[in-house]
Amino acid sequence: MGTPWGEFIPRADLYLPQKGMDISMKKWKIAGLFAMALMMSVTPLQAFATSPEFAYTAEKWASLQDNKLEYGEIADLIHEYNTTVRQNELDYQKYKGKTSTDIAKEYYDSASEVSERISYPDDDSANYAGQIAQALNSEISVDNLTEQGDNNVDDGEIKRLGYEQAEKSIVQQAQKLMISYYSGKASLDTLEDAVTQAETTYTQAQTRKSAGMTLQSEVDNAAEAVTNAKASLQAAKSSLEQTRQQLIIISGWNYNDSVEIGSLPDVDTSAVSSINVDSDIQTAIANNYSIKITERRLANSQSENNRATYTSTLSNQKDTVSTNVKNAYNSLVLAEDSYEQAKTSYELAEKERAAAELRLSAGTITKKTYAKQESACLSAKTSMESAKLSFLTAKVTYDWAVAGLASAS
Repeated sequence: MGTPWGEFIPRADLYLPQKGMDISMKKWKIAGLFAMALMMSVTPLQAFATSPEFAYTAEKWASLQDNKLEYGEIADLIHEYNTTVRQNELDYQKYKGKTSTDIAKEYYDSASEVSERISYPDDDSANYAGQIAQALNSEISVDNLTEQGDNNVDDGEIKRLGYEQAEKSIVQQAQKLMISYYSGKASLDTLEDAVTQAETTYTQAQTRKSAGMTLQSEVDNAAEAVTNAKASLQAAKSSLEQTRQQLIIISGWNYNDSVEIGSLPDVDTSAVSSINVDSDIQTAIANNYSIKITERRLANSQSENNRATYTSTLSNQKDTVSTNVKNAYNSLVLAEDSYEQAKTSYELAEKERAAAELRLSAGTITKKTYAKQESACLSAKTSMESAKLSFLTAKVTYDWAVAGLASAS
């Protein structure tokens, strides 16, 4: 994807413009006088982006801030503009550089503060029951905080890994949303053709009814078919718009912004044959975020009980990742086969449509017969497009599984 995935960097200029807005109108409330002072010393572009100005070229910044969503820009858009990623980066500042001992001490300090505030009422106090209940609840809080400190194995690096895992998961989600958008868009042609066919059938039924060649029930059934076809088309359009909104929101725009959705990457099924799944499984285990976090927790464990727990968890996670990468590979192979078969079916349907067109020109078949052949060809084309997008989705799933996102549980 061409996106450098670096460590989260603390910055004061974490308040982003809305996509497509003029820089002069991209005003976000800045938290703290230090951040405001920093803004006065940098350029507008730097002040309103998560990353500093030198992170990208001027051309790249302009591309990220236009109103076109390109597949290859998804990772950078999420890093710069996604609200969850921005909030996670802010939250990370509380943990950056802290050891598990530092975080455990915070639990102990909190327990001490609560303990110091515990006050027990006199026996003759007017609100004895309420005060004693409050004191007992505070004692429970002290015990819980102390236990959390004793068992804590998290540190700043674990927090960083978790937030980076979340960011990459959002990128994968956005990529699949973009594929889903085009999948929904591809189905519209078939649904629109179904409306046309239903309307034609309805018109023919009316004609036959006027000539006394059919019953009213046939006309009614044809009318109902038109209504159903139109309802299916409208539902598909609504679903497509919902997917579009989800995609642009996750990428940093508002739901009602006018955003051009760029094209998807080309599909290359030949890449599947070059995959070494056994090698990829080892890479996936090495890259897996859940495994890295468990390894870190194991290293930070002070008690034998924790070490035994995380050792067992780590072994199970590696087995699970191995299984899930194999499953993702098998799904990819099946998706490749389905796409190749759908492509062959479409090529055959297109040849039959072309032959039917010649027969129509020669007057050897009716327009109705040709229309059926044309519809069959369109349906085959839609099936091919759907299979292609399913393959692309399977490829995205497999690639991200190897890159560290395979489920470990």
